[in-house]
Amino acid sequence: MRGKMLKESNVYQIIRRGFPDMSRSQKKVAALLLDRPDEVVFLNVSQLAAMAEVSDATITRFAVFLGYRGFTELQEEIQSSLKQQWKTSERLKKRENTSHSFRGVLEQDVSDLEETMSLLDEDELMKVVRAVWRADKVWIAANRSAEALGVFLQYYLEKVVDDVRMIHSVERDADLLAHLGRQDVVIGISFPRYSKSTVDILAYAYETGVETAALTDTLSSPLAAYADTVLTAKSRMHSYIDTFTAPLSVIQALLVQVGKEKEEETEKRLEHLESIWEKFDVFY
Repeated sequence: MRGKMLKESNVYQIIRRGFPDMSRSQKKVAALLLDRPDEVVFLNVSQLAAMAEVSDATITRFAVFLGYRGFTELQEEIQSSLKQQWKTSERLKKRENTSHSFRGVLEQDVSDLEETMSLLDEDELMKVVRAVWRADKVWIAANRSAEALGVFLQYYLEKVVDDVRMIHSVERDADLLAHLGRQDVVIGISFPRYSKSTVDILAYAYETGVETAALTDTLSSPLAAYADTVLTAKSRMHSYIDTFTAPLSVIQALLVQVGKEKEEETEKRLEHLESIWEKFDVFY
């Protein structure tokens, strides 16, 4: 009988959902399937085991753990999930050929958005939404280039949530950690190359019993180990810069759902803000 996790329609969501309860060896297999699906989709058990540096038996146990009858059934699900991408192989080739052009940059962002949409777990997103509303204080840990994402999230959360604070880095804001409360939530945001400071902040919060969430690129990210809830978004580098098109879209989706979760309260807050803006003639 197929396990409860197979009620999810997307094999990658099933893997993500089971990740926290996997053994260390199973997590190595999961990370490989999530991070490099195109490379492993046609491998047999022995080949996948060698690539993940685990035993053949671990691969079989991994499939059964997820609720499949065996590796063959799991592999068929992965192939089915990637089928649509194969149908658009010509478009993908075109993207590769123009990857260094103006159009290529935009097409890469579209590709990142498509992949993020296919893997995003809406249940995990709603867990973060509910955590935000439960929290006494919402802390956002983001450093270096990811700080831009943190500032964006803070700016809009402050319009509907009472207390939202940024922690930029341990070096700069270490004293703020003394004010973390057990009823707070810390959202860590980081993408390759991961900020050690952000990882350290999230780890501290997690180890002291504060609820944590992470927005990062994969479940094998160092942030994931210290997050009660993980949201992932594809982020690849264009030349010397990080591309945050997909992560920003996930943040926007999160903000929209935060507003919808308590719609009446949100509307009252925004109406109050509008009256203040009008009084002080804020906008041109």
